[in-house]
This record gives sequence, structure tokens and C-alpha cells, in this order.
Amino acid sequence: MPRGIGMSASDQRTLSSVTSVRLEPGRHRSPDDGVCVVELASMIGGERFSDRPDCVCPVLGAFLRSWNDGVGHADRQHLEPYAARVVGTGGYRRISRIRRDICLSYAGADLDRGPLRRAAARLRMRARIAWAVGIFPSIWLKEGAGAYAARVCFARAGSVEAFALLDRLLEVGSKPSRQRTNGNGNGNGNRAAEPAIRATIIARERARTRAARGSDSRPAAAADRPRGERAQPPGARS
Repeated sequence: MPRGIGMSASDQRTLSSVTSVRLEPGRHRSPDDGVCVVELASMIGGERFSDRPDCVCPVLGAFLRSWNDGVGHADRQHLEPYAARVVGTGGYRRISRIRRDICLSYAGADLDRGPLRRAAARLRMRARIAWAVGIFPSIWLKEGAGAYAARVCFARAGSVEAFALLDRLLEVGSKPSRQRTNGNGNGNGNRAAEPAIRATIIARERARTRAARGSDSRPAAAADRPRGERAQPPGARS
């Protein structure tokens, strides 16, 4: 099994109750037609069958959908453990914003500046996302950031780097940092601390990815390929 197996015993029992699922690309009307990894998460979370369940962070959901649809059958099956791991990550808006900015920073946005420069960097990323992924994801930046970051991962190093980034995104919302502090369940409490938290995380992510971005500019060009010209990701096998 690949990295990220660290599910709790209860997650494993829940997952085992969804009998022998094979992950398939695309969106499906029902489990009888197939499931993607995020649709499987909706089943584990007890929600209506959907590839955008409320129980999954929109950034993680977009990242996983793009990954699920962009790799070969064998590599796609390695995502199955993450269906249980992402259940319960939805509903935390502050954490979703941090994950969004990690994805944007990973994909090349310089967010380690003042508010105006951060806004300009996000605007430039919206243009890239509109070209490479689509107009709607560029408007809803949480979804666009996750989908575009997945494309950049595969342009750089395939599944190995994608698993590493996905694990880092999950760490942001891991306990005890993920707390409902304002009582309304949307994760917006204690917003005064948000700039410092985001700055710390973004600075760390920039340090991790600066060398990779500087060593080779070709992956960025591959990730910016329009969605009608999708290339087979490195390491994808049928």
C-alpha cells in the first residue's frame, strides 16, 4: 500500500463496509455506475452520493478529483485510503483558506508579501487556472487551487509528489489545530490569529518548494497546458 494508510480502526471498519470498490474516473450518477475517490468519501460520510460532499474540504476534494481523473487505473486505486481520511475535513472555512493558499504557493504564487501583492498574485493564478482548468474553478478559487496544484504535481514528479502535498494539506487540519472555536461549525472563530497562522504555513511551504520551482521551469508550462490538451501524467499506468 502507498503512503497515508494511517486510518483509525473505525475508518477501516467503515471503509470495509463499502464492499470492494474500484475507483473510476469522472462523475457518476450512482455507485452502480462507478465511484471516484470523493464520491466514495460521500458514501463513507453517510451523505447523498456526490463528488462534492459537505464533509470534504473543497480544496482537498478538487485536488483528489483532478488526481482521480488524471491517472491510470492502477495508480487511481492507491487513492482509496484517502476517501476515509478526508471525511470530516469540510466545514472549516479558515482551514480551507489556508489549504487554498498552500496549493497556490506550491503552484508558483508568491503569497509571502503584503496584502496588495498577495491579491495580485491570486489574480494572476486565477488567470492560469482559467486557462488550464476552467472558468468556474478560477472564480471559486478553493476548487481551482486544488485542481491546479494536482496538475502541477504530476508535471513535476507524478504520484510521489502528489502524495507528499496531499499529506501536508491534511496536516493543516489535523487535531488539535482543527477546532470549532465560534460555536457555529464553520471554523471562522479566532480570526485574529489567521494572518499569523497563514504566514507561518505559507513561509514553510515556500521553503519546501522554492528549490523545485527554481530547478526546472518546464513543469509549469506542462501544468498550464489548456484542459483540451491534457497530457498523460508521469508514472501513470493503465
